[in-house]
Amino acid sequence: MQNNIMTNLPQGWKMETLGEILSSDKYSIKRGPFGSTLKKSFFVEKGIRIFEQYNPINNDPHWKRYFISHEKFQELEAFKATEGDLLISCSGTLGKIVELPKDTEMGIINQSLLKIRLNNIKILNNYFIYYFNSPIMQEKILESTLGSAIKNIASVKILKQIEIPLPPLKKQERIVGILDESIKILEQNLLNLDELMQSALQKAFNPLKDNAKENYKLPQGWEWKSLGEIGNTSSGGTPLRNKKEYWENGSIKWLKSGELNDGYIDFIEENITEEAIENSSAKIFQKGTLLIAMYGATAGRLGILNLDSATNQAVCAFLHKDNKNIKFLEKFLFYFLFFIRDKIIKDSFGGAQPNISQTYIKNLQIPLPPLKEQEQIAKHLDFIFEKTKALKELYTKELKDYEELKQSLLDKAFKGEL
Repeated sequence: MQNNIMTNLPQGWKMETLGEILSSDKYSIKRGPFGSTLKKSFFVEKGIRIFEQYNPINNDPHWKRYFISHEKFQELEAFKATEGDLLISCSGTLGKIVELPKDTEMGIINQSLLKIRLNNIKILNNYFIYYFNSPIMQEKILESTLGSAIKNIASVKILKQIEIPLPPLKKQERIVGILDESIKILEQNLLNLDELMQSALQKAFNPLKDNAKENYKLPQGWEWKSLGEIGNTSSGGTPLRNKKEYWENGSIKWLKSGELNDGYIDFIEENITEEAIENSSAKIFQKGTLLIAMYGATAGRLGILNLDSATNQAVCAFLHKDNKNIKFLEKFLFYFLFFIRDKIIKDSFGGAQPNISQTYIKNLQIPLPPLKEQEQIAKHLDFIFEKTKALKELYTKELKDYEELKQSLLDKAFKGEL
């Protein structure tokens, strides 16, 4: 694979392939085992952890849910990952990377990951991560992908041929320092806003501050209910695209999961016809309906319809039951699902992307106060949400501006101009 970004290297720099900057360890670059080598039937309650796509995609090296026995680990030791290693997502969501920091619990990678261990006498992990995340490198990864429906990263043989501009270590440290510093303040501001919102949600849904992880103590008048007890769920469908009569001159809004925005939905791009509704699993949900994306890149995203609309099959709607004794307020449920979204996504992460089933949703337990209290809590959270949203938009814009600056800096850095 030819490198096309640098023709004249700055003094002291050199171009080396990925294969040349790997550690001398036997398994310094390793794709995860085939599925039949690591089946769910091998999993145990406690033992050696398994790293999954969730780790690099969410930049979270510590998340874990599956384990294998020590005996099985000995069979699969070639796939071992430990502190200092870099894990890369290889299937579906490609090219995400995470470093395993000091004191990370050792484990093995699954079939959707690539492990890299670098020679840190030649290259710093952070320098490699910045280069890996640069448009230059990401473009190379996409160019070399395999597959059509679900993309797969290129073979280890091809990846080892990718060339990387390599300055001396001192220069690498300087580049990393420049790229690190400016973004830290903005990211911390965004983190502080997230923590403020989470704190407000924690107080709202666990007002007695009980430390129990599940079914903690509730105030008088509140009770634990499953979502299936308080409401019904339903999903939509996609009318056949090759039937013009289903799409042309349609007057019924048809929402895709990507249009969910964690707020009120006022704009929906596509329309379908009455005939499409009659001949597909699409159905119309009323204004005010709460929706959640069930799978794909948008899984867990929420929205409340501000107009009647049908949806595609990747969207689940929450509907009221004909039960006068149990009522929920859409906005209260919205905030509760927002509060536990990370848990929902982690629980539903099976393959390359999360997949939230309606059964899982209906089994979720919610601390349910009387309707009047739901209204008061939702009103308070609306106030906090709007305040943090406004600040977040400001910081996100600044971060976007900085990202553009950073791409310019990356370009300069890897041309030796920093």
